[in-house]
Amino acid sequence: MNILMLCSAYPNYVPDLLLHGLRKLLGDAAVDYPRKDALYDGVCGPPHLDRVEGLMPDDRGVDRDDLGDKMANGFFDFVFVDLRAFNESLPLLQRNICPLAIIDGEDAPTRIAPGPFVILRRETDGNDNSIPLPMSMPVEVLAWIDRHADQPKTHSVGFLGSRSKFTPDRNAMLDELARMFPDGLISSWEIDAQPRGRDEYYRQMQSCRVVLTLPGAGFDTFRYWENAACRAVHVAKTMPLFIADDFRQDREIMRFSGLYELACIVEKMARDDLAWQEFGQRSHDWLLAHHTTERRAQQTLDNLKRAFLR
Repeated sequence: MNILMLCSAYPNYVPDLLLHGLRKLLGDAAVDYPRKDALYDGVCGPPHLDRVEGLMPDDRGVDRDDLGDKMANGFFDFVFVDLRAFNESLPLLQRNICPLAIIDGEDAPTRIAPGPFVILRRETDGNDNSIPLPMSMPVEVLAWIDRHADQPKTHSVGFLGSRSKFTPDRNAMLDELARMFPDGLISSWEIDAQPRGRDEYYRQMQSCRVVLTLPGAGFDTFRYWENAACRAVHVAKTMPLFIADDFRQDREIMRFSGLYELACIVEKMARDDLAWQEFGQRSHDWLLAHHTTERRAQQTLDNLKRAFLR
């Protein structure tokens, strides 16, 4: 199988994680163009975070020559294009006869006129004629989180994230949660202003019995997948998205709607050592089995084969 992904230079979680998985799955037959320098440099997410060593395989065997001719002759089984790179990719796309998928990895669904392509979308429940493509977890990042698996669980609940005037409800919930659980790790983590790094973040989150996911600019956040790896009880606010093989309620995740429902979960886990240990292990194992970038890449290829009847 030969795959082409037309990339935007700037880091972008959803297409970058898919490309990571495709390169792991297919090796040099997964071609990124232009070369996604940020990924090969170890950037996963915001570029100011610590780089992930060995994030991408060596690309010396990737052939980026004569792409227009290859697309015009149907060489690639599928062509992906990051929505952010669509306009600059038009000269190539106008020659393309290969099955095409547009990746909408934005915080809110982007309006895309119907056309001879499939839309892969981050923020969707699957009822808008798009195929859901959530984020996923590189095994290299999972291994980094696992470095701190022996961290003593000294905090009842943890959430480290930025606050802004655009998240008043989230800010109020975090303030009240910090008041209710003085032993919690509830803090603003203004990474842009005070970079503390990925390693420190993972060490801190591994010190919590309960790790909390709240929506950011979109519902599907990378924190959702990081928290699942922390060998703690992963608690997330209910979100209206479809994720294939999602974590199962009361098995690998606990979902809540309001603050006091969340508080009851935290209090319950504070009283039961065995429960949070077993819960956290199940969450970690489910993540590894169903939501690595390789697994997401295979799911996406399978979805496209069905969509294009191939």
